[in-house]
Amino acid sequence: MEKVISENWDLESLYPGGKNSTKLHALISQLKLDIKRLQEKVQTFDQFETVRLAGIFQEVQEVISAAFELDEYLICLYSVNVDDSDVAKLIDESEKLKAEIESLKIDLDELLAGLSDTDWNELLQNDNVKKYQFYLEERKQKMNDKLPLEMEKLINTLSINGFYGWEDYYEQMMGDLRIPVEKDGKEEEVSIGQALSYVMFSSDRSVRQKTARAMVEICKDQAESFATVLNRINGFRIDVYKQRGWDNVLKEAMEENRINQQTVKTMVAAIKENRDIVQSFLKRKAQVMNLEKLDWYDTDTPSFTPDKKIPYREAAEIIITQFHKFSEKLGKFAEKAFNEGWIEAEDRKGKMHGGFCASMPLAKESRIFLTYTGSYQDIVTIAHELGHAYHNYILKDEPAFSKQVSTSVAETASTFAENLVLDAAIEHASSEKDKLALLELKILNGLKYQVTVPAMFEFEQKLYDKRKQGPLTAKEISDLMEATMNHMYGDTISENNHYHWMTIPHFYHTDLAFYNIPYTIGYLFSNGIYALAKEQGEKFPEQYDALLRDTGKMTVEQLAERHLNQDIEKKEFWNASLKPVIEAIDEYMKLTEKLV
Repeated sequence: MEKVISENWDLESLYPGGKNSTKLHALISQLKLDIKRLQEKVQTFDQFETVRLAGIFQEVQEVISAAFELDEYLICLYSVNVDDSDVAKLIDESEKLKAEIESLKIDLDELLAGLSDTDWNELLQNDNVKKYQFYLEERKQKMNDKLPLEMEKLINTLSINGFYGWEDYYEQMMGDLRIPVEKDGKEEEVSIGQALSYVMFSSDRSVRQKTARAMVEICKDQAESFATVLNRINGFRIDVYKQRGWDNVLKEAMEENRINQQTVKTMVAAIKENRDIVQSFLKRKAQVMNLEKLDWYDTDTPSFTPDKKIPYREAAEIIITQFHKFSEKLGKFAEKAFNEGWIEAEDRKGKMHGGFCASMPLAKESRIFLTYTGSYQDIVTIAHELGHAYHNYILKDEPAFSKQVSTSVAETASTFAENLVLDAAIEHASSEKDKLALLELKILNGLKYQVTVPAMFEFEQKLYDKRKQGPLTAKEISDLMEATMNHMYGDTISENNHYHWMTIPHFYHTDLAFYNIPYTIGYLFSNGIYALAKEQGEKFPEQYDALLRDTGKMTVEQLAERHLNQDIEKKEFWNASLKPVIEAIDEYMKLTEKLV
C-alpha cells in the first residue's frame, strides 16, 4: 500500500498547541529576557577581551536564530488563517522583539566601531569569529554611513508603530479584500490570492475577464487607502535616508544585496536589448489564442495546457525523481520534506495568497506554503520553495551571522530547482502539445524575471523620485504604473491593470526597498550556475553545495568569480543567462508557425 503524502504541513512537531503552545510562549518570554540581558552586556562592555566579545557574539546569534524562528512560525500560523486576531497579536509581539534586536545590533555596531585597529585584528584571529568575519567587516564598514547610535535606536523604536505598522496594515487590508467570482455556477467571495489565481490560470477567458474586472473595481474602491500606506512607507524610508545623508535611494538595496550598482545597470541594459523578442512572443501568443491582442489577464495564462490535472502525489514523485537525478543528497532531502509534513498545499478558503518557504533555524527544518491546484506551475512553485528549503539545509550548521543571505543569492537555489524539474519535463514531453505547454511555462516564468520584475524596478525608482516631492494620489501612482506597463508590453496589450501596484507585496516591505530586483538577479545568476551544472555533470553537486554555503560570506561578484569563474560586471555573463528563455521562445515560435 502506497504511503499517503499529506497536503497539510505539520506545525505541531515544532510548537505543540499552535498559538496556545506552552513552548511557543516560553520562547517569547525567554527572548525578552535574553535581549534585555544582552543589551546590558553590550552597553557595559568597557574592556576588550577577545574571548569575552566572541562569547557575546555567540549569544547574540542564538537570540537572532530564536527570534527568526518565532517570526517565521507565526507567519506560518497566519498564512493558514488570515482572520485569526490572536495570531495577529503574537505577530505584533514578534515585531517588537525584531525591533529590539535591531537596536541590539546597533549597539554591537557601535562597539565594533570603537575597537582599536589592534583589538579589531586580534578579534579576527579568533577561530570562531573567522567563521563570520565577512559579516562583521560588512557591519563595521556600514557604521560610517549611519547616524549616531541614539538616533538609529530612536528610528528603530519609532518604526514599530510607524514604518512596520504600515506594512502590517497593508497585510491586514489585503487579507480583508474579498472579490466576487463565479464558481460552479454560483457567485462567491474569495481572497485576493484566489482571485489572482483565477485570473492567471482559468482556462475560461470569460471567467478571467469577469474576475479581473471585479478585482479592478474592488481595487479602485480601495486605492486611496492603499496609496496612503504606500506613501507613508516610502516617505518614512526617504526621510531616514535624508537624515543619514544618502542621496541615492538604491544605496541600501545594493549594499544589502551585496552587489554593485554597476552590475545591476549592466544586467538591466542586457534585458532591455532583448525586449523585442519578448514582444514577438506575446504577439504570437495572441494569435495562438485567436485574439487580436492580449489583455493583462491573458499574459500569464498558458495558450497550451496539458489535458489533465496532476495529483499532488504525482507532483511529489516528479520533483523527487528530478532532484535525485541531480544528486542523491537533494533527492533524499525532497523525500524528507514531503514525507515529514513540511508542505502546506491544500486549496481551501481563508489562506493567505502566494507561496513562501519559512526557515526554522532552531529545529533545523523548513516549512513550505502554497495553494496546490494541480497545474505544472504549482509543481514548479513547490520545486522553487524546496530550493529555498535545501539552501536552508546547507546553511543549517553555519553561524547565524553567516546565514544572513541577501535576496539576490537566496533566489539562486530556488531557481536552480525550478530548472531541474522543468527542463527535464520539456525534454521528455510525450506529445508536441505537452512540449508546447511546458515550453510556455518556462517562458512565462522567465518573463517574470526578465520583463515584469525589471519593469517594476523602474516603476519603483520613478515612484521614489516623485515621492521626494510629496505624497502621490492613487491616480498618480496608477498612471505611473500604466505608463510602465505600456513601455514593457509595447503595443501587444490592449487592456492593462493600472492597479497592479496594490497587489505586489514587495512594494510594501519595510525590510528593504526595491525588493523585487533581487529576484531577477537570482534568476539570471542561477541560469549561469545551471549551465555550469549541465557542463560538469556528476562533478558539480559538491561544488553547488559549496557555493550555497558561501552565500552568506561573499558578494555576488565574489561568488561568481570563485565558483563560476565569471565577471558579472560585464554584459557577456548576463547575455548568456538570458539565452535559455530566448531559445525557448525561438522553439515556441517554430512549433506554432503552422497554427497561425
